Amino acid sequence: MRTFFPYGMRRIGALNLSVAMCCFFVLCPASAFAAQAAGEGTVSAENERPVSVDIVDAPPADPASRVKIFGTVEFKRPLSSLPGWLNVLSRNKGDPVFTDGRRLAKNVTWDQFREQAKKFQGLDLLRFVTKFWNSWPYKEDIVNWGVEDYWEIPAEFLQRSGDCEDYAIIKYFTLKELGIPPEDMRIVVVRDTIRNLGHAVLIVYMQNDAYVLDNLSNVVLSNTRFRHYSPQYSVNEFGRWAHLKGRQAK
Repeated sequence: MRTFFPYGMRRIGALNLSVAMCCFFVLCPASAFAAQAAGEGTVSAENERPVSVDIVDAPPADPASRVKIFGTVEFKRPLSSLPGWLNVLSRNKGDPVFTDGRRLAKNVTWDQFREQAKKFQGLDLLRFVTKFWNSWPYKEDIVNWGVEDYWEIPAEFLQRSGDCEDYAIIKYFTLKELGIPPEDMRIVVVRDTIRNLGHAVLIVYMQNDAYVLDNLSNVVLSNTRFRHYSPQYSVNEFGRWAHLKGRQAK
């Protein structure tokens, strides 16, 4: 996951909100999909399969609106601004894996996994799902697909495993099938300021907090524990959100 942040993030400082938002969207197109849609990078939007996904608005009582993930403020944008994610939703719809009898691992079918998951609730369920999928080996997109950035659907992850955003995607769809509302989850593209790398995690809003499901660890912690993650944007089936660091109170 190397091309999500071609320009980096500039400190907004004391700029007013309108100028800050302008700088964010002009200077920080932090998505390989945005580059693809513009004809940049190794995969173009012209080569993507036709998108056929129903887009709906998030429910009014969205709990995410009450939690500032990684200490940021967020601004909602339409899903049409991220065609690569729409392509993922479309392809996943045409090749589902969470069906009776489908084998997830050598000795685990979806039926067995679902039955075992019924033993867990809340954070224990998040830990169960995280540990299961984190056992897959990490593989970079350039190795799997011959391109710098490619977001896999779960069916592709089962065949080849994947990198950070692919872990986040399969956890998202797994939890959705296990009853977690999709509006309570976001795939978040971040900048890891310690490693100076682009990264992606899954956020689940639960118990008036937002918890991080990361392929780097099986531990599920509050987003407030990850001060080295600077979110660029987040997405689910209801929208895309840009994130900016809020001004520190004096």
